[in-house]
Amino acid sequence: MDTKLIPANIVDILRRTGPLKFTDLFKRTKKQHSGFSEEHLNTLLMKMEIRGIVRVYRLPKGKRRIELA
Repeated sequence: MDTKLIPANIVDILRRTGPLKFTDLFKRTKKQHSGFSEEHLNTLLMKMEIRGIVRVYRLPKGKRRIELA
């Protein structure tokens, strides 16, 4: 699994579809990268949020919404 391409794929997915819930983004990312875990996605989203690439919003019932910054 080439981890360097995953952030670019996440940005591409969000550009094409618009804001997504965490579970939907995880499913779409896992299709392209086998062996991908939710923990890895959490780490990548945190790094991307710190860099100002994405925004992560908390929704009711423990869900999250991810969108491009």
